[in-house]
Amino acid sequence: QAVSAQEALTEIPRSALSLACSGARIHFPLLATSRRLEPIARAMSCTEFINQALLRDLPTERRWSYLCFSCALLVALGSHQFVGPVKTAVFMDVVGTDWEPVAKSSVLVVLVPLLIGYSVLVSLYKAPEKLVLAICAFYAAFYLLIVAGLISGHGHPPAWVAWLLYYTTETKGVIVMPMIWSVITDVTTPDLAKKAYPIMFFAVQIGGIAGSYLAIQVNDVGGEAGLLLMQTASFVLIALLARIACRMATSGEGEGLVDAAPEDSQDGARQGATPTTAWSLVTDQLYKGCEGVWLLVSRPYVFGAFWVSYANLMPRTILDYQNSVLGVNSFENRNDQIAFFGKVNLIINCGTALLTLIGTRPIVEALGVGQSLLVLPVGMFFCMLALCFRYTLFMSTASLVVVCILAYGLNSPCKEMLYVRTSREIKYKAKSWSEMYGNQLMKLFGAQVNLWVNRESDLCSPHCFQTHTTLIVSSVWVALWFGVAARLGAQHRELEKDDKYVK
Repeated sequence: QAVSAQEALTEIPRSALSLACSGARIHFPLLATSRRLEPIARAMSCTEFINQALLRDLPTERRWSYLCFSCALLVALGSHQFVGPVKTAVFMDVVGTDWEPVAKSSVLVVLVPLLIGYSVLVSLYKAPEKLVLAICAFYAAFYLLIVAGLISGHGHPPAWVAWLLYYTTETKGVIVMPMIWSVITDVTTPDLAKKAYPIMFFAVQIGGIAGSYLAIQVNDVGGEAGLLLMQTASFVLIALLARIACRMATSGEGEGLVDAAPEDSQDGARQGATPTTAWSLVTDQLYKGCEGVWLLVSRPYVFGAFWVSYANLMPRTILDYQNSVLGVNSFENRNDQIAFFGKVNLIINCGTALLTLIGTRPIVEALGVGQSLLVLPVGMFFCMLALCFRYTLFMSTASLVVVCILAYGLNSPCKEMLYVRTSREIKYKAKSWSEMYGNQLMKLFGAQVNLWVNRESDLCSPHCFQTHTTLIVSSVWVALWFGVAARLGAQHRELEKDDKYVK
């Protein structure tokens, strides 16, 4: 192999450290060349920067509420960052690298009953903290079962443990954090979102950094079983923090959360009709469970938000699979594999934290939400191009790091700002379906490329990556993604101008 695993881990931080800030003022010399980006190039005083970071221009209750929400997201991301490498290493070691595209393709099927059940819970639990508690209890029970199976296998768990760990982790990643964000957007106005979201994303990355570090120190925290037990315990903390945050958000505002967007009168009339029989109750809940799909496909703005939010996952799934294959082939010991994936996650989270701390807010203020959504597809194209021209562990890791930083640090905050201009029904139901199904649907498309084009097998080993086909498919995808993002940006500017909401 052209580049060793050790070189891949030592070269990336050097590139990341090339970005430096000096003194008490922050400058963006590259962006200053464009007159349109002058707000980014302007120096920011240290006092202004600290005030923005601490959200001192927000009411005290709101500030503490956002702090608790940030901590809940911090714990959720941190636990996902150390359990993700465990999932990858255990599955590829026990089941095999050639089965990963198959498992990724079938995640969508597993999500169907989970999403219907989630939408039903949204209808049943009007208090968001109860919804968070129910979901956290559900996943905590599954992780306890996985830990029991892992311990009983004495280092060689049965295949069912690896499959259950894979599906539990994959579905958790697209349910828990989006659920928390749905609660946050429900109590946030557009002005508050622009002020609070960038620094919240920075705070969340602290959890990602800590979680990645725990994965690196896997041998010192009880191995795989220790990390999985910590994941189980994290659900208790998430539920507690969400409860406190919701109480702070409603402090002084009466009972219930106050919507940032006005409710549709028809929605209220329908919610007021109470089913009188068991059959009508079941059909009513099924209708509510599937209502998110209709809200998604019947509102062009919502469908566009769904597309630009998760279109990056198709080519990113290709990058992630290649990085996993090269990483597993470079390290024989399972704990070493977990440590390697943890180091990659650590670099991603550090880069995302840096971007959200000093870049996201000025970029969004200068470009606007719509045009900020165009940055990721451009970056994705060049990263795929780089991997196709140089297929090494270093290049796959570097490409994955760059696109993840742009996705988490810029695209994700913009995605949340898009949904601020929607009603509560869309935030909880359509947004949930788009985040959960959208997440897995885009991964499914990428998994098909991995399965039918780049799947590892003895026939093509050691080089099963088809560069030309992958580049052509990725280029067409990125072009479509760019066009949808440009159109959605224009729609969002109209909503902002007219101060309207999508219902």
